[in-house]
Amino acid sequence: MKAMSLAVATLFFKAYLAVVTLHLSSSIVNAGEDDFFLKELVKEQEPKINHQPSDWLKTKPAKLNPVFERLLREGNQGRQIRGDGIAEVENTQNARKEIKGRWIFVSMGMPDQELKAAAEEAAVTQSILVFRGVEQGSDTGTITKRLYETVKDMKPIPAAVIDPTLFTRFNVNAVPTMVETNDKGEIRTARGMPGFNWMSKQEPGDLGQRGAIFGIAEPDMIEEMQRRMRGYDWAKEKQHAIDNFWASQKDSVSLPTAEKNSERIIDTSVVSSQDIYHPDGKLIVKKGQEINPQAIMPMRHAYILFDATNKKQVEIAKRVGDVLLKRQNPVVYLFSKMDHEKGWDHYNRTQETLNAPIYKLNQTIVDRFKIRALPSLVEGEGVAVKVTEFGSR
Repeated sequence: MKAMSLAVATLFFKAYLAVVTLHLSSSIVNAGEDDFFLKELVKEQEPKINHQPSDWLKTKPAKLNPVFERLLREGNQGRQIRGDGIAEVENTQNARKEIKGRWIFVSMGMPDQELKAAAEEAAVTQSILVFRGVEQGSDTGTITKRLYETVKDMKPIPAAVIDPTLFTRFNVNAVPTMVETNDKGEIRTARGMPGFNWMSKQEPGDLGQRGAIFGIAEPDMIEEMQRRMRGYDWAKEKQHAIDNFWASQKDSVSLPTAEKNSERIIDTSVVSSQDIYHPDGKLIVKKGQEINPQAIMPMRHAYILFDATNKKQVEIAKRVGDVLLKRQNPVVYLFSKMDHEKGWDHYNRTQETLNAPIYKLNQTIVDRFKIRALPSLVEGEGVAVKVTEFGSR
């Protein structure tokens, strides 16, 4: 259960984003995603929570041997050593599953010479250096830099991980501690550095203290994360994300106000630039062949595009939308601009006025349907698309 706690913060933010996105997009999804750009609308319109981890959890850049850097940064995972010396990932959440391997449990609290001796043993025996966490006021980059200075001249460079679950599993309370397990489920444990060559010849079990040992400087990383999460104000963070959403938004579309009513037909046909094949090898579309998406999958929704900061355009969008809804036409409202200072108040008031969800207009839609001015209505017209502009000056 401990290992699962590492995901709490990430899962919280993902769940929160899902709730907000659902609020913004449920109606459009339920209406059916059979038009060209519905998924893009849903994807774009969600608050971006820029939550940064604390400094102590950030890995700062360091010039490392790529293999060593990858192994060290893989973090909270146990490993089983293959014959070629490459570490295989083993899921340690199932603490009772037998695993085969050799580990040397160490800490940055050990004297440099003792840490180097442990690293040399790990390099020669293809075992793994295991840290419980990071020291207070430090981060994973600190371990990376210091350990690299210790092992940079060793060949091969020993594997290293941060895995507090292994400390718990093997009841490690002092360092260095050496642990060896085999496929029979036998475990040999020794505190100090007697070496795996000696250990492998002994009877399974606790072989006692066989050298100098030291305290573990690093707190259990999982427990430390749990402690910090318990003291974190999640409600405040959530409210902060909501309050600052509109401040970070930019109007991606700027279009003039329509001078008069007008209509035009847009041909949505495209020409294939290459042959397109089905996975079974069957030719679907030939190069140079013209394809009309509207003929294949007609547009079901009518899209009303307007500037939410223009009261007249909002009124027109409401009036046009009401007429379409009386005809049983599904309608999607797209705004080009929103009052960022009033933020959610303006957004909610506009939704209340239209009595429907509203979504942010993007440049893809403008380009696809050659939108020139607002407010505009985009709807299917046979095998083509009709764009209607409404004069609102």
